[in-house]
Amino acid sequence: MRFSTALVTIASALVMACSSQVEAAPVVAGYLLLNPTNGPAKLKALADNAANIPINRIFLSFARPGMVYVPGSNTLEHVGLNYANTADFGFADLKTRITTLQANGVEVFLSVGGWNYGCFPFLYTYYSVGGYGTTTPNYYKILENGGSLDKCTEANMWCYTCEPKSEGTVLADFDIFPEPSNSTTWQASQSYVISKAGGDAPVFHPEILSGHQWTDPVTKITNLVPGSDYYAKVNRDPYQDLVYLAKDLGLAGVDIDYEEMWHADYFRAGPSTGPWTAHQTVYKYAAIMRDVMINIQAIKPTLKLATAASAAGGLSSNWWGGNLKNIWYYLNKWYPEVYGFMAQGTNAGGVNVMTYDLSNNKEYHECPDENTCSLSQQVNYYMKSYADNNMQAYVGYEIGIPAYPDKNHDPTHQLPLTQAELTSILAVQGKNGGFFWELYKPAGAPGNVDVTSAAQQICKAALGASTPRCSGVIPNPDGTLPTGNPTTPTATGTVAPTSTPGGSCSAPAWSSTATYNANDKASYNGRQYTAQWWSQNNIPSAGAPWVDNGPCSSSATATVTTTPAPTTTSSTGTCSGVSAWSSTAAYTGGSKVSYGGFLYTAQWWTQGETPGSGAVWTKGAACSGTLRRRLYEKI
Repeated sequence: MRFSTALVTIASALVMACSSQVEAAPVVAGYLLLNPTNGPAKLKALADNAANIPINRIFLSFARPGMVYVPGSNTLEHVGLNYANTADFGFADLKTRITTLQANGVEVFLSVGGWNYGCFPFLYTYYSVGGYGTTTPNYYKILENGGSLDKCTEANMWCYTCEPKSEGTVLADFDIFPEPSNSTTWQASQSYVISKAGGDAPVFHPEILSGHQWTDPVTKITNLVPGSDYYAKVNRDPYQDLVYLAKDLGLAGVDIDYEEMWHADYFRAGPSTGPWTAHQTVYKYAAIMRDVMINIQAIKPTLKLATAASAAGGLSSNWWGGNLKNIWYYLNKWYPEVYGFMAQGTNAGGVNVMTYDLSNNKEYHECPDENTCSLSQQVNYYMKSYADNNMQAYVGYEIGIPAYPDKNHDPTHQLPLTQAELTSILAVQGKNGGFFWELYKPAGAPGNVDVTSAAQQICKAALGASTPRCSGVIPNPDGTLPTGNPTTPTATGTVAPTSTPGGSCSAPAWSSTATYNANDKASYNGRQYTAQWWSQNNIPSAGAPWVDNGPCSSSATATVTTTPAPTTTSSTGTCSGVSAWSSTAAYTGGSKVSYGGFLYTAQWWTQGETPGSGAVWTKGAACSGTLRRRLYEKI
């Protein structure tokens, strides 16, 4: 195995490395969901405008937890990033964009995991959605797609609990975080976790191995574990390979987006009626982060480490199932070196709290308390739990329609990011910066804040209103800059005020210290201007977000024109020239086929095994459209 035992000696130095109490600099970060259809174009647009976009960090998402990357190979073939279908799977192009972005002040991180790459459909259905009775928020999925829990099988993707039926997902779309038991650094990480465990005795589960059949001891049901065992076949540690990849790409940092709710719910401990503990999940997560830490110190000591954390993760109160509550609280309590490595000092990439996808449905006790139900109230409540426990963290925002509650099932209890809610959150959390999901997710409704407006406001609150990049915009995927007010998209185009001579200067004079909302008017140097979105300290004559309505001396009025929306052209996608899978054909390792609208690659010789049904086939890009790694409104 390619693991140097010298790496283990790094562990003893980690406490000293984490002792620095340097306050983390404000960060304004956005996640970019990649796909081979327009992911490269989006990243190019961001890179080409890097000096002026209103963010200073990008998270590229998502790589598979079970990735394999051999240092110096310069290919993303076994990384699962789903970036491009070139010979190197986009490695060279990705590296070029990363170099450009970072040369212009935008750090680039690679994010591993996410929702799909952390969801085990069988266990999530049986022990998370269906493990707490029939009156839980998502149990309707079982009723609608199976009728009862025992009818949830692979044929209906276990009642489509991880992703809705409309996504067309198969088991190959999902993955879990591995436990690479043959790795020297993983073994060192396990030993560290066991030695400092403050709760139940740690038990690891390498037998739950991606690409292999596993029988649940409780239900006696046997299923294929999602993901690929390729890392085990070639004897590599994915967490070490992540650091090697980051080094070869020239990344500023890596991000572990750990969302294995199934793990916490399956391995919970306590009385049958609750409350329970999720200590085993704390231990698994701590070992993962420790493994990454050891390898950072050995391979690229300047690399930053970030993580996504659940909103309830910083709470110490009783856990009643779901939501990964307490995980980061106990991580910080039992393994402060691990938490501190991410939160403070030279390697701190930040603990990024996913304070979104919240609900105010009191039937399911989804408000933290009776008087804490609005989005801003809940966000500030959860962030306070981290602060009260001396856990430095960044706040999170979601653009547009929330993924939860489902818009088709319970839209009345959704809590989208409106301007009023954003203003309330920024008043408390703004100076520290934050991150948002996602850079090209549409606002979805007229009252929701669009991505450019949200980024500008977060940027100005954290970096200062006079920071030049905070007045920039998120470019369109084709590289052009948006015009008009992106907060209110229409089906036929973007409505944008245009300048015509005229207007009245009854509007108050513009002030650099005042804040302006969309459609507010101000006069400046004898001309009248209208704000297209929230603004502060943006000189009207400099352009967006201000529109020039003309000189004060004329009486003509501003007009509105409609710019036709860009059209999309259908494409043959990525399966052009690839034969459809045949049950009678024999395929050798590396053979490619198309099946169910997706590209698949054989890992070894196979015949008669349906793509998506086993580890022999690795699912690639969609033949057309967007292959998503987290549910959100299609662009």
